[in-house]
Amino acid sequence: MKTDIRVIEKPVEEVGSIDQTFDLIYMDPPFGLQRDFKMQEEDGEEKGFSDTWNSFDDYIDWYAKVINNCFEKLNKDGWLYAHNNFIGNALVLSKVDPKVRDAFYTNISWKRSGPKNNLKNGWGNIVDSIMVLQKGKPYFEVEYTSLDPVYAENSFKNKDEVGYYALAKVTGEKSRPCVRFEYKGYNPQYGFRITREKLEELAAQGRLHYGANNIYKKIYSHESKGVPVQNLWDDVYFISRSEQNKRKYPTQKPLKLLERIIKSSCPPGGWVLDPFCGSGTTAISAFNLGRNCLTMDVNPDAIRIAQESLAELAQDPSNALVEALY
Repeated sequence: MKTDIRVIEKPVEEVGSIDQTFDLIYMDPPFGLQRDFKMQEEDGEEKGFSDTWNSFDDYIDWYAKVINNCFEKLNKDGWLYAHNNFIGNALVLSKVDPKVRDAFYTNISWKRSGPKNNLKNGWGNIVDSIMVLQKGKPYFEVEYTSLDPVYAENSFKNKDEVGYYALAKVTGEKSRPCVRFEYKGYNPQYGFRITREKLEELAAQGRLHYGANNIYKKIYSHESKGVPVQNLWDDVYFISRSEQNKRKYPTQKPLKLLERIIKSSCPPGGWVLDPFCGSGTTAISAFNLGRNCLTMDVNPDAIRIAQESLAELAQDPSNALVEALY
């Protein structure tokens, strides 16, 4: 199956003219930092973009319009990820349309760099904000990270004929009381988190551990997928010399960041929109994962860099050809 990857020269203000909708939108706009971003290659070539505005209020108004317009391009079930700094995403929520504000789902804190060693007057600022909006009931695939070795070694100590297992609570607690009933002589003070029917189902499967005072659910080590990723991402590292997609743009993001977002939030064969193309990381990640992608920009540097990167992918005989490249 060929992947449709498109790079078009179009200002973000014209996103409404695109004649399709998307399962996922990821945007990494300028942050309103009142500065120019530039980088210089070894051959002396300079590339970058300007992030200057009449005022920060003007920037927030513009950013709100971008989010409003992009939200309209989501399918009835879709995700929108808005990558910014904390103040930008916090303030823009007061400016977007009410239906967009009501779609707020969570904020992901991405640890974008290692600790700063030159601190003198305040906390080190090492996270970006990725605001997540949810429309309808979109596709989602949970991602897991490896279990902490110390936890794994100390948790799966019980053993039965199936294998080693850890204990998971099925009872309530002081801050979270549940429905009280008696089951096989156990009547916990704060009730059970699951129904009697579910307890009986687990018992029939041999998945209940009967302790001196409580019942527990067995979690077998060979079935553990690891730890589900939450909204603190400290395991995706910024671009380094070992990055597969070498730095070609001042504010380029790592492939793993976009691959996590796309894999979790866009169904296989679905469509992704990135209205700020940059180096084309979103398009490359979509290609790698078998998703279709439309990305756009007004910066000639961004368009050229993305097209060159995608052309290299298309020419690799180990890859399926890119269906459309503009």
